[in-house]
Amino acid sequence: METERTVANVLGAAAFRSGLSLILLLTTAPVHAQQAREGSQFESVTITGTSDRGYATGADYKPGNADLGPLGDLPIKDAPQSVTVVPEDLIVNQQARSVNDILRYLPSVEIRNQQGFEVSRPQSRGFQGSVVQNTRIDGLNVIGTTAMPAEYLSGIEVLNGLAGALYGPQTPAGVFNYILKRPTDAPLYRFIQSYDWKGILTEQVDAGRRVGPDGRVGLRVNALHGEGEDYVSGSELNRSLLSAAVDLHLDSGTVVEADYSYYRTDTRGLPGSIVYFGGKLNPPSGSTILPPAIDSTRVGYGQPDAGADLATHMALVKIRHRFNENWTFEVGGLYEGAFRNLLGITNTLIDNKGDFTVTKNFNAVPYFNIYSNAAYLNGRFDWFGTRNDVAIGTNGFSNGQFSYRNSIAVKLGPAPGQVDNLSDPLTFPIKPTPANGGKYESGQLLVQSIIVGDTVHFNERTMLQAVLSSSYLASTSWSTKGAVTSSDSRSGQLSPTVNFGYKPVAELLTYASVSEAVEQGEQAPAGTVNVNQILRPYHDHQYEIGAKYAVRPGLLVTLDGFRMTRPLASTNAITNVFQVVGTQRNWGGELFVQGDATDELSLMGGWTYVDARLVGTGAAATNGKLVVGVPHHKVDFVVDYHPFFAQGLAGTLAVHAESERAATNVNNSFAPSYATFDLGARYTTGLLSHHATVRLQVINVSDTRYYSAIADGNIVGSPGANTAYSGTPRTLQASIELDL
Repeated sequence: METERTVANVLGAAAFRSGLSLILLLTTAPVHAQQAREGSQFESVTITGTSDRGYATGADYKPGNADLGPLGDLPIKDAPQSVTVVPEDLIVNQQARSVNDILRYLPSVEIRNQQGFEVSRPQSRGFQGSVVQNTRIDGLNVIGTTAMPAEYLSGIEVLNGLAGALYGPQTPAGVFNYILKRPTDAPLYRFIQSYDWKGILTEQVDAGRRVGPDGRVGLRVNALHGEGEDYVSGSELNRSLLSAAVDLHLDSGTVVEADYSYYRTDTRGLPGSIVYFGGKLNPPSGSTILPPAIDSTRVGYGQPDAGADLATHMALVKIRHRFNENWTFEVGGLYEGAFRNLLGITNTLIDNKGDFTVTKNFNAVPYFNIYSNAAYLNGRFDWFGTRNDVAIGTNGFSNGQFSYRNSIAVKLGPAPGQVDNLSDPLTFPIKPTPANGGKYESGQLLVQSIIVGDTVHFNERTMLQAVLSSSYLASTSWSTKGAVTSSDSRSGQLSPTVNFGYKPVAELLTYASVSEAVEQGEQAPAGTVNVNQILRPYHDHQYEIGAKYAVRPGLLVTLDGFRMTRPLASTNAITNVFQVVGTQRNWGGELFVQGDATDELSLMGGWTYVDARLVGTGAAATNGKLVVGVPHHKVDFVVDYHPFFAQGLAGTLAVHAESERAATNVNNSFAPSYATFDLGARYTTGLLSHHATVRLQVINVSDTRYYSAIADGNIVGSPGANTAYSGTPRTLQASIELDL
């Protein structure tokens, strides 16, 4: 294993050097882009944040457009859905390193850590996300349960709530669309040196330009390499990224976009999960409840050489064509392979005095692949006095899941007669990982949907939007010996949505929505009687009303309320069968503010209330109880102040707070409420005739101890258990950016 990691580290550094070589090539190429004729007909592509305001003192948080799949790009203020977009300026100025870092600024979003801090599923409004259905890159399905870097993204779009009519079968957790950086019109050559915590140094280069006749070919390369000790003594982080984007403008209306990326992250020595059995019937270790939050910087909650080693390859191609000002077409495909060496730590409580056992390695899926596709035709025409925005398209994917034939879990301690306690955690000698017996294909999902939609504008104030998808779903699972353990195939699965919008004044949109969606059944986790079995499709429902008010140009306030339901599966404590046990019913509301309150003050964030309960269980112990891990109240808000009287200087304040969360499905244990604060500053100036920005930030200034994620064990692959991960301690971040 050490040899493999050494080789991987060398490859990561080599990838960074390769990226740097490509960037040097870009800087020495002929500058045809600058010589492009004025009035060039092809449609240019720009990137947020390269203006004097963007990466400099200011912060551009203004809500713009969002990509709503078959509906195309729509202004957020005019979309009759709850949509939020994290802009690139926030990603850069808050020094985000991963997708999880970015999503922490959205109050409707929770992150469920799984098998480690980088292996997680995003969710909105208290509903659990899936492996692939809820997560996309540039509108195409990707594996959501692997690491994704922040550095190759220009933003994240989140469509809260049910979206089956637009994207086919998926959970009600919303749609998380990660937007890749694209080539820039103006030449861009950027170097960033950053420092995190005790000694993680990261070098990043980001370069782009246009070349060729009339600048018809756009190039963009990102490369980074970072390594060092993380917040626990003896821990280590090593990560590398190489990504490349190409835009080829064939003519005035046609562009081909191609992207490739390789990302690897290897994290060792950080705290593992805390597993407890509170509220379960006859658990193997007795009834235990969630203990107080631990000091996550302390050695012993993790173990040396234990963590997650993740590598992801992704390739994407899209063709966009504009027939005229009213009709457009796009088609795209994506391949991704996600390798997951899950060598993390599970700390399982055996009593309520804090005694626990330590296990290394997760028996979770070590490899996923996915082939996804999408094709959309969008048009606009007038008919009987109404304006119609129509959409016809298809999207889908084929997802393979590969498991080990043998369990790789190994118990590290404590030894007989030895006690390991949360008050005085121990470290144990490294034990070899058991032979895994090789990988086999344990499951495959195939989903393809046909979508039709029409947005009818009766006048400038009134609109009616109706979208319908019809989906084909097929799922198969296999045993270690190749025998089929489950198989299900269905066609004509309908997911409709109807949205009504009305503007009493030009600045205010009010809307009401009714949606129903089919959802692919979940897969039974390891340790259950029906392991790998994929359950039959679910049917989810949503009712939503809302309002969007443009207080001033560039500042949008959104308020909405919703009621949503979906079947909830769990492991039967008596039979150990993974099955639907009831219905998750969530209702609540969201208040979100985004944009520029003044020329010197940018805002983003808000408050979400969710009442998430399990109903219809037929068991008094769980019926009507709060769903594990979902807070009633969640607040995430960031303020960016860049005063005119202190040119070049800016300060940021971010607040993250959650009310208590149920820690067990019988609600006999709760994770306490908490609040954390982040403070930051940046200064922009000229340095040796170059643009330079220095950034400094302290995350969790008060060093508050809290749990970042609480999950029912069925979600993370531990039947009959609940799992908790500790939050980030006080962390210092600093960086210097040079634009050459």
